[in-house]
Amino acid sequence: MAGRYIEDDGCFIDCNDLGVELVHATVNGQIDQLLHGDPNMDLIDQLSKFPTNVVGNPLVVIQVNTFECGGLVIGLRFTRKIGDVCTMAMFVNSWATACRRSIDSVVCPSFELSTLHPAKESVAPYRPPPRIDNGQFVMSRFRFSSNAILKLKALARGDKKDLMANNSQPSRVEVVSSLISRALIDIDRNKHGKQMAFVVCMMVNLREKTNLAIPANSFGNLSAVMFARSGQPTADKSKLEFNGMVNVICDMISNAKTKYATIEDKEELCSMVVNSQTEFIKKVSTEEEFVIAFSSWCRYGLYENDFGWGKPVFISNTSVNFRLIMELLKQDQEFVAFTS
Repeated sequence: MAGRYIEDDGCFIDCNDLGVELVHATVNGQIDQLLHGDPNMDLIDQLSKFPTNVVGNPLVVIQVNTFECGGLVIGLRFTRKIGDVCTMAMFVNSWATACRRSIDSVVCPSFELSTLHPAKESVAPYRPPPRIDNGQFVMSRFRFSSNAILKLKALARGDKKDLMANNSQPSRVEVVSSLISRALIDIDRNKHGKQMAFVVCMMVNLREKTNLAIPANSFGNLSAVMFARSGQPTADKSKLEFNGMVNVICDMISNAKTKYATIEDKEELCSMVVNSQTEFIKKVSTEEEFVIAFSSWCRYGLYENDFGWGKPVFISNTSVNFRLIMELLKQDQEFVAFTS
């Protein structure tokens, strides 16, 4: 993590010990600005600015932000070129453990993924994130209480307790993703006067999900994209049923788990990962289908990280969404009824 990423000579990490880039900033404001209502997108962007006077291409940039009230926010930029969300979480978890206990308490990650998934040239051209413009983008926050999650799960089951294989229940990620997908599809249907073909995409962490001996603490990129498609556009103007959307997403996740669980060849796994990510880039680059993309940070332990002053109360990324979509979501009474 203290090295620099080199692209000119085969894509590798130069372990030159230049260090993680660390910035300390003082914020003229109160931390309540982040904790109530919709997040202030401009403020969040400022809390994780990439410094312009860095040496080389740092793999990690950390910005420690101190508010006037004494509140503290840690901004982190972690290059996707060397690791996925699981890797980022391992880094933060290890950092917190070292601060709270000692460096000897940190479990060293496995760096053997390079033998399974060797570094190659980019599979697709780099597409920079859209420039944040208050006139076009907004970030919104919807909170789902434990009671709301239970109600969604009951609604998904209906009277069928064996709705899913092995009598299992839909997960919180599955029901929340289904609720959001259904609302977005309804917005798109009202816009076009008919239901367009849609595809739901979701990232999946492949650690411990194949027959290959891949440690759970493997450092690097080992995530693929799974897809669920609706088929052809339809003139049907009726709203998609919630439990029908749950079935679509649950089947997508179940099928992906089954597909990757049978993999025993590392070349096959590498090919499937690259192909899934290439397909995702192609889909979001065209308008042939209505694309709904999700990622989940559940079960990575980010809210358990204690640097010595307590656990975090709010974790967010800097992703942005279209303002119109967010405003229409807030007008969907069925959707809002489950949020707070």
